[in-house]
Amino acid sequence: MYETQLYPGVPLLHWQMMDCERIALTGLLARMRPKLAIEVGVYHGGSLTLISQFSERVIALDIDPDVPNRFAVPVNVDLRIGDSTTILPKLIRELDNARAPLNFVLIDASHSADGVRCDIESVLAFQPIQPMAIVIHDGGNAECRRGITAADWQSNPHVHNVELDFVPAQIIEHSVSGKSGEVWGGLALAYLDPRVRTHTLQVRAGAATTVRALQRCATDLSILDR
Repeated sequence: MYETQLYPGVPLLHWQMMDCERIALTGLLARMRPKLAIEVGVYHGGSLTLISQFSERVIALDIDPDVPNRFAVPVNVDLRIGDSTTILPKLIRELDNARAPLNFVLIDASHSADGVRCDIESVLAFQPIQPMAIVIHDGGNAECRRGITAADWQSNPHVHNVELDFVPAQIIEHSVSGKSGEVWGGLALAYLDPRVRTHTLQVRAGAATTVRALQRCATDLSILDR
């Protein structure tokens, strides 16, 4: 199967990303080769295993204590169990104080607007010493998108670019919630640099028209299913 060639050694069964998202993630990681990466939200370890293949060290956070029993945790992963609203800010403070070379963060835990915003703003407290990417999964979902756009990106002077639709979303026929015709997926991407930005930061949405159309279609499908 082509998946085993594209994602060798990665548990695929419960990896809730589209191929376009998986390949985009692979490309980013291959380019950045993180010395240190963070994943917020592990589930069954699909993305985490991929991140670990390109990173020297990964710190992974999840609220579910059963996570370590679901897959073989890679040897370079430090898996920590707890609520990200509590343990993520503490971790970021520790890494910031240590001037750690944090290069990559994947946020894919809470899917409430406030939860997404909170996780992003926790990471934005970090002052990078090397180029750094923040990736947020499900950037096309209406609730998650509200959280991403509500985040105070301006608060960190090292944020140089924010793109909500680095990978656009799609309508999912059968979502995790059990409902049909919902908009999920998509990757939002923020780029941070040790240099302080000198331009006006804009949160861009390159596929905004498409995402709005998808959300309208999803609403129509939801009505038809009733």
